[in-house]
Amino acid sequence: MKIERITKKDRRNVIINFDDDNDLIINYEVLLKNGLRKGMEVSSDRFSFLVEENEKHKIKTEAINYLAKRIHSEKELRTKLLQKKHKPEMLNEIIDELKEKELIDDYKYSLIFTEEKTRTKLWGERKIKSELMKKGISNEIISQAISEKFPEENKLENAVELASKKIKSLSYKNLEKRKLAEKVYSFLASRGYDYQTSREALERILNENFIE
Repeated sequence: MKIERITKKDRRNVIINFDDDNDLIINYEVLLKNGLRKGMEVSSDRFSFLVEENEKHKIKTEAINYLAKRIHSEKELRTKLLQKKHKPEMLNEIIDELKEKELIDDYKYSLIFTEEKTRTKLWGERKIKSELMKKGISNEIISQAISEKFPEENKLENAVELASKKIKSLSYKNLEKRKLAEKVYSFLASRGYDYQTSREALERILNENFIE
């Protein structure tokens, strides 16, 4: 088949009309990459190749748009793209390409996630591990990220700060110390702190603010 006409569809795509009444809508970048022009002969295999190339370009563009908004784990990005009903084999190819270019990097993602949640939300190690696992990060990468971004010496200080905020928020209830401690223990556990750290944090606060 021969290309009869190439017309602009919108600012990103063109319409290619062939002499056998077939039409093909492809991205302008795909058109340029493949050197398509009026009068060019295109075999059926070449036509199928162009359809596939255009689909891959679409997947890659969508992926980069997601990544431009914020960093994603591989699982997060794959899930979003699969919702677009793309062919898994094409999606895998694009994911692999983005990983090679380090646009997808689960270790980098884990470092940023751990640092952010530790700094802004004072999450504990268990909470961070749990959330990273939900995002498809391997145990090995999680351990490396936590080791680098969640120093042991900061754990108790963060727990103390969280516990202090929780106690202040409960001050209006005038709870007895045991009931107050139970609520703070539960709160710290929900934020990923182990029992021993929670106990040490609570003891420090109660000793500072309560008289037996």
